[in-house]
Amino acid sequence: MDIKKIALVVHPGKPKAVELKDELTTYFEQRGVTVDDDADLVVSLGGDGTMLRAARLAHSLDAPLLGVNLGMLGYLSEVDPSRARDALDQIFGGDYEIEERMMLSCRTSDDGKEQPFVGLNEALVERTGTHRLVRLGVKIGGESLAAFNADGVIVATPTGSTAYALSAGGPIVSPRAQCLILVPVSAHMIFSRPFVLSAEEIIEITVEGEQAASLSMDGQPGIPVTAGMPVLVQRADKPLRLVRLGGPGFVERLRVKLDLPV
Repeated sequence: MDIKKIALVVHPGKPKAVELKDELTTYFEQRGVTVDDDADLVVSLGGDGTMLRAARLAHSLDAPLLGVNLGMLGYLSEVDPSRARDALDQIFGGDYEIEERMMLSCRTSDDGKEQPFVGLNEALVERTGTHRLVRLGVKIGGESLAAFNADGVIVATPTGSTAYALSAGGPIVSPRAQCLILVPVSAHMIFSRPFVLSAEEIIEITVEGEQAASLSMDGQPGIPVTAGMPVLVQRADKPLRLVRLGGPGFVERLRVKLDLPV
């Protein structure tokens, strides 16, 4: 990978992230590399929320993404701040691997104008009212599955299976798997199990009735979804490319981050 420009996505509320940005900017200047949003490599400095923002930028550029963890969990990030320069030396030396992660594409329309979104973890259609559930009709590949009276419905990627979908009762899925995960959130019905679906499926979620709902991707502020407005979720046309530098794999990371006994 010929790296001439690097984009830095920084958590502005973390002083250590801002300090590291300044340090790395000097490091890049010494290497003759420009810091620019139109980049060959994207580097995230923050926690998993910052990593999700960086993932959208990297995906739009079709550029690899490196995560430097300055957050609490840091499940998506590759390196600790103390190793940031060593990790970048390793990348400039060509000693790295690229791991592909599925991204979601989500679209809806308002007044006939289509609004597309992309995300790494999940799409969420949820109620906005505080005292009433929302009724969400779900179709898979054009076939009706169910109408869930629930707090919401999540469609997650394998990467997102360890995020909100896990908290809502969904399965843990290897990020190497090619599938989509559908998880009803606090559904008030006898059957409300999660579903593991083909990566080729298109999932349609429609608000039924007059309850208020919103659509959000990866925890970003939601947009209103009105009754009868379909939300279509499917695999994005290209994956995210994560930089991997060796070290623990998915299972070891999972065990450590979730503090599982052995």
